[in-house]
Amino acid sequence: MLGHVIETATPGLIMLLAVSLMIAGLVKGVIGVGMPTVAFPLLSMLVDVQTAVMLLSMPLVLSNIPQALEGGFVGQTLRSLAPVLIGMIPGVWIGVAVLLNVDPAAAKIIAGASVILVAALTLLAPKLQINQRLIGPVGLGAGFCGGLLGGIAALSGPLVFIFLLAKGLSVRAFTKEASMFLVFSSVLLASALTSSHKFDWRDVVISTLATAPVVAGMLVGQKVRDAIPADAFKKLVVLTVLLAGAQLVWKGVFA
Repeated sequence: MLGHVIETATPGLIMLLAVSLMIAGLVKGVIGVGMPTVAFPLLSMLVDVQTAVMLLSMPLVLSNIPQALEGGFVGQTLRSLAPVLIGMIPGVWIGVAVLLNVDPAAAKIIAGASVILVAALTLLAPKLQINQRLIGPVGLGAGFCGGLLGGIAALSGPLVFIFLLAKGLSVRAFTKEASMFLVFSSVLLASALTSSHKFDWRDVVISTLATAPVVAGMLVGQKVRDAIPADAFKKLVVLTVLLAGAQLVWKGVFA
């Protein structure tokens, strides 16, 4: 499916897809997160929702591996994330089933609503603090919901990020757990997609190549990080994503 879209695309469309991925990488380079939150709505304005998710599957894995492995303690991080990862597994598979089997217009409405929800939560999320006794069950719920959004719109991270912040993690621990979660959720997303007949190994190669503009954007973002107020930049990004999500819903309803 992804291979057919790319093979039949005009050079102009290919360039716009690459620019969208580079912009998403730029955001990740500046604020450390947010690549799929920006990339998905931008790509969905150029190609259908299913193609956008497929294109993002490998960049999501590859762009987060260095942060996930940085500093070691992989086993400890996985144990801490266990409730989230367990809840994520059925969520991703259900989300992918929804993505691949609903009507394209309905897919745009669902994906657009997901984008709006994620952006609003990112912008308005309160400073929560979870009781230690509730971390397990809340983690299961956060993992399931994150996996569901990951399968539908490649947006598994934001809901889980809110949960991780509510655990009271240090900045370093948060970055490591968040990156590890994104790697595993993205691998699971890619596995669920490849198990379908709509996504084959040729699509995996194309998605892997899509990592290049993301990395290029990240490198630029890291260089300009100190020159841009991160909080203001993040709010501008989230507001842009909100508008993009609203446009997806509009297209799904009135297309």
